Amino acid sequence: MGAISTLAPLGSSMVAPAISQTMKDFDVANQVIGSFSVTIWLLGFTLGPLFLGPLSEMFGRYPVMVGASWFMVAWLLGAALAPSMASLIVMRLFAGIGGSAAMTIAPAVCADMYPIERRARSTATITMAQCLGPTLGPLIGSYVGERLGWRWNYWLLLICSGATSFFMTIFFRESYAPVLLRRKAQRLRKELGRDDLRPLLSKDISRKEMLAQAIMRPTKMLTKSPIVSLICLYVAVVYGCLYLWFTTIPMVYEHAYGWSPQDTGLAYIGIGIGMVISLTFIMKTNDATVVRLTKRNNGVYEPEFRLPAAIYLAGLVPVSLFWYGWSVQRQSHWIVPIIGSTFFGFGMLGIFVPTQQYLVDAFQIYSASAVAAVRTAISIAGTTLPLAGPPLYERLDLGMGNTVLGIITLVLTPIPWLFMRYGKAVREKWPISL
Repeated sequence: MGAISTLAPLGSSMVAPAISQTMKDFDVANQVIGSFSVTIWLLGFTLGPLFLGPLSEMFGRYPVMVGASWFMVAWLLGAALAPSMASLIVMRLFAGIGGSAAMTIAPAVCADMYPIERRARSTATITMAQCLGPTLGPLIGSYVGERLGWRWNYWLLLICSGATSFFMTIFFRESYAPVLLRRKAQRLRKELGRDDLRPLLSKDISRKEMLAQAIMRPTKMLTKSPIVSLICLYVAVVYGCLYLWFTTIPMVYEHAYGWSPQDTGLAYIGIGIGMVISLTFIMKTNDATVVRLTKRNNGVYEPEFRLPAAIYLAGLVPVSLFWYGWSVQRQSHWIVPIIGSTFFGFGMLGIFVPTQQYLVDAFQIYSASAVAAVRTAISIAGTTLPLAGPPLYERLDLGMGNTVLGIITLVLTPIPWLFMRYGKAVREKWPISL
C-alpha cells in the first residue's frame, strides 16, 4: 500500500522538470499547455475518488484497488508511447484516475485494519507516502529526463507500478468489514441452507439503489457537512500551493540562481525533509495524545482528539510561504528558500495527517467516501492553482505573490482549532444520512 501510494502521486510531478523538453519534442510553445500537461494528472485525482472510494464501500477494497492500479499501468504505457501533446494529456488524465484509488482507499484500509489508539502510525505513513511521492518526483524526473529523455520518466513509472500491481494482486487481502461479513453470510447460507441469514450491516435495497447512494456519498458529505467542506477547503488551498511550487520552482532556480534543469530537482529536498520530520513527530505524539485526551474525557473517545497536532503546526505553512517568496525575491543564498520550504513540508503534513484521521474516525465505515471528498477538493486545487502561478508571479513578483498565498493560508489556520472546540456540536447539529 505504501509503494502504490508513493508511485501514484509520483507520476503527477515526476515529469515537471522535463516539461520544456517535452514541449520541444511536440513543438508546443504555450507555457500554459505545458503546465496543464503536468497538472492534468490531478484532474484524474479529482474524478477518480468520486466513484472509486464509494465503489470500494460497495464491492470491497481489493477489486477496486487492484483493478485501478492495473488501469493506471495501462495508461502509463500509452503515455510512454504518446505521439503528441494532446494524446499525452489524455493518457495522463486516465492514469491519474487509476492512481487516485491509492490516494482514496489506502487511508480507509488503515482504518479497517487498526484500532483507534494504534491508527496514527499507519495513517501517517500512508499520508507521508502520498505527500512524499510528488516531492521526490521532480528530483528523480530531473535526472532521468536529462540523461535518458522525458519518455523514460514514464517507462520507469510503468515498470515500478507494474511490479507493485503484480504483488498487490497476489498478496493484498480484503479488509472492509461489511464486505467480509457479506461473504461470510453467503458462505453460511450455502453451508447451512439458511436463506434468512443476512449481515447486520446489510441494507434492504436493490444493488442499483446501493450503487447510486455510494456514488453520491462523497458529494453529499462535501455539500452537507460543514466539517468536510471546511477541511476540504483548507487542505485544498495548502495542496494547491504545493503544486504551484512544483510547477514554478524549476523556473525560479534556473532564472534566479542559474541552476541547470537537472539540478533544480534538488530544490525540492527541503519539502521532503520537512515531511519526514513531521511524520516522525506525528507518529510519536498523535496516538499518545488521543489516549491522554480520552482518559481525561472519562474514557470516551471523540474524533476531535486527532486535531491538536494540526492546531500546533498549521502556522508553519504561511510562515514558509512568506520565507520562500521574499528570500528568492531578495536573491538570498539558494539554501535560504530551501530551508523555508522545509517548514512547508512540516506544516503541510501536520495538517493533512490529523485532519484525514479526524474524517476517517468521524465517518468510520464510510471513511473512503470522506477521504474521496477531500482528495477531490485538493486535486481540483492542485490542477487549477498552478495554472495561476506564472501570471501571479509575473504581475506581483515572487515576494508579493507568495505573500498573497501566505495570507490566504493564514486566514484558514484557525479551522483545526474551531473543530477541536466545536466539532462534536457541529456533528450533532448537522448529521448526514448516508
